[in-house]
Amino acid sequence: MRRRLAAPVALLAAVVVFVVIYLVIDSLLWAPILAVVAAIGVYLMLDDRTSAQVSSDDYADEAQEKVEEALKLIKGIARLTKDVRSPVARKALVTACEIVPELFQRVQAKSPNSLFSTASQIGGHLRSLDGAVHQYLDIQSKPMLYRDPESLRLSGEHAFERFADFALESVRLVNQGDLAQYKANLDTVAPPKLPELG
Repeated sequence: MRRRLAAPVALLAAVVVFVVIYLVIDSLLWAPILAVVAAIGVYLMLDDRTSAQVSSDDYADEAQEKVEEALKLIKGIARLTKDVRSPVARKALVTACEIVPELFQRVQAKSPNSLFSTASQIGGHLRSLDGAVHQYLDIQSKPMLYRDPESLRLSGEHAFERFADFALESVRLVNQGDLAQYKANLDTVAPPKLPELG
């Protein structure tokens, strides 16, 4: 927050110093010089971070953006879940939508430097899951358009269950502090999807 306020507050300080100095000593020579000095001083006081801190803040901001993108996907999937008729598929999707935000919170608490990669990879899985849910709902509403729709629906249910199980196992691994195994699972798990429709 201080970083965002540094430039506007410094500019405001420059204007105030310029006006006050000009009114007090009536000098167009000293007023701008002292205004610039005041602005630089205020800026440095408010933005007194090292380049490592700036880099860390940038990383945290980018990680939070990725988390927000993933949470938007989860909200969309949660809305779609209401139209899923199968109790098994619905339960798996509800579980996934509840567990993934919890995973982000726990990764941020236990290993904040892993949050960006977690949110990026989980975000990719969520995009895939979103596509699978849309496809599942289409099969559910228009089964006559598909060969063997029952098999496709079952495949969808299994994909949703696998993703929910993966999310739950990920939270458990992070809780145990087994971040190496968690990252290995994250790198190797396949995104949820239905079989290719030919």
